Amino acid sequence: MIDHLVGLGARFDSLALRPPAAAAGEAARLRAQARAVQALDTWCLQGAVHRVRQRMLVGALRAAPGADAQALAGWADAYARQIDGSLRLDAMSTPVQALAWRLQVKLNDARPWRARQPSDPWDAGWALSAPAALRQLQTVWMPRRATLILADAADHAALLLALTALWQRHASFRHPVRWLWVGGGADLPAVAGQLVARFQLVAAGGPG
Repeated sequence: MIDHLVGLGARFDSLALRPPAAAAGEAARLRAQARAVQALDTWCLQGAVHRVRQRMLVGALRAAPGADAQALAGWADAYARQIDGSLRLDAMSTPVQALAWRLQVKLNDARPWRARQPSDPWDAGWALSAPAALRQLQTVWMPRRATLILADAADHAALLLALTALWQRHASFRHPVRWLWVGGGADLPAVAGQLVARFQLVAAGGPG
C-alpha cells in the first residue's frame, strides 16, 4: 500500500525518458497501420492486465519498405501518444474534463486492489543515451505505471547497457515494462534468455 501511495505523487521521469512528440495527422497514421497497432497492443498487454505476469518484454519495430528513419520515429511517437492517453486527452472538449480524467488516472494508480484494465494509460517515452540518463535507467529508474520505452536503434550500443541493467532488475518492477527498438537494419539482440518480438510497418497502400 505504501508503494502505491508513493506512486500517487510520482512524476514522469524526464531524466531517463523523453516524452513522445505530437504531430498533425497522428490518428490517420495509426489507422493506416491498423495491423501493426493491433499487434503492438497485444504485445504490450500480454501478461500486463489484471495482474502482472510478464514484467518485461523486448520488441523491435521496423519501417515500411522505402520509408526513412524519421517517418518511423514519427509513427512510433503517434503510437506512444495513443497508449499513454495523450490522443484521448487532446480530444477532450474542456479543461475540466481533462483534469478530471487525469485525477482519475492518479487515483487508479494509488489503488492496489484495483485490477489493471486494457484501457488504462501507460507511461511512454524515448530512452535517452546521455550519461546521466543511462545512469538513471541502469541504477534507480522504476516504472510508476505500465511503461513503453522506445529505444532508437541508432543508439543501440549505448542503450543496450540500459536494457541489460533493466532486465537484471525487472523482477522488482511493480508494473510491466515494454522495451521497443525503433529502426535498425540488422536484428537487435535483447539480453540472455529474452526473445525479441518483431513488428513491421507496411508500405502506403499495402494491407494495414
